[in-house]
Amino acid sequence: MSNKQTRVKLSLVSITNPIIRHFSWVFSLIFILSFCLSIVLGSCKLELITQPRSPTEKLPSLTKVVRIGHHRLGAMFYLKAKGSLETRLAKMGWSVEWTKFVAGAAILEAIGKGKIDLGYTGIAPPIFAQSDGVPFVYIANDSPLPGSIGIIVPQDSPIRTLADLKGKKIAATRKTSGHYLLIRALTQAGLQLKDAELVDLPPAKAQEVFVRGEVDAWAIWQPFLAQLQETMPVHFLTDSDGLINDRNFYLASRSFASDFPDIVKIVMGETRQMAIWITKNPEPAAKLLAERTGMKITTAIQLTKSRSFDLLPIQDRAVEEQQRISEIFFRLGLIPDRLWIEDAIWKQKLDI
Repeated sequence: MSNKQTRVKLSLVSITNPIIRHFSWVFSLIFILSFCLSIVLGSCKLELITQPRSPTEKLPSLTKVVRIGHHRLGAMFYLKAKGSLETRLAKMGWSVEWTKFVAGAAILEAIGKGKIDLGYTGIAPPIFAQSDGVPFVYIANDSPLPGSIGIIVPQDSPIRTLADLKGKKIAATRKTSGHYLLIRALTQAGLQLKDAELVDLPPAKAQEVFVRGEVDAWAIWQPFLAQLQETMPVHFLTDSDGLINDRNFYLASRSFASDFPDIVKIVMGETRQMAIWITKNPEPAAKLLAERTGMKITTAIQLTKSRSFDLLPIQDRAVEEQQRISEIFFRLGLIPDRLWIEDAIWKQKLDI
């Protein structure tokens, strides 16, 4: 190697040695800081793990809730009482919240306000709700219920026929099956709604004024009808036979049915199984009904034996009947615009 090359090499070494020493010091400092930081974070993590929770501090809940509206009579009432739905859904991280209603119109109102996700109601409330823009869908229906609804007067009333209702006060709950039965019954008698005075009251209040004689007749459904007969003899002007196919529908909020179709199907499946149990075991079902409601056991047995409990995927015939009812309401001016019931039918297949 020449002297010139040696001098160049030595010059490079003399330049790079300070740089290497500088970066070595920097790397050492970074290592020390990283080591200290890891110790601090490790001790914090250990403290978080080992530090006991306050007795009042609750762990965050990850459970989802399905909210269901039900009546005092129907398969969902028994489903709540038995607790089988809770058992099944708990395995999937879901809980169930039940709310009791006395009429279907209130159930649809609750769906519209986002307070419940699923419900069970008669033929009239969904039509009015659809007209009002409530976002719901029909999921399933049960079979027609003969004798489940009627128009009654006191046993000693001089009113003996539907035609005798002209000019009389009739208690009924608007937007319910009782309301629709009254329309059909008056029409059959050659009358219109304007020919009688409709007194719009919820069932409990209507029963009070009926017993006191402040109204002449009452259009009402089960179980209120059977419970009234426990203490007061009545005369039936008509029941639903030949006037309406009184059935019930299982409904869901449109958003819930869209977001959680599997949960909807599970609820429907469990409800159907409960309906089958009631139909096969009317006396144990009646005992459960009497225990939970305070109803006389004889009345409860009458209710469980007088009908078949079931749940069917929504049927074309039921949709057609709802469409006809909506046309009647439209012609009478009870709803402002014509409806298409098909628009509110859940499109998913219900395999139960």
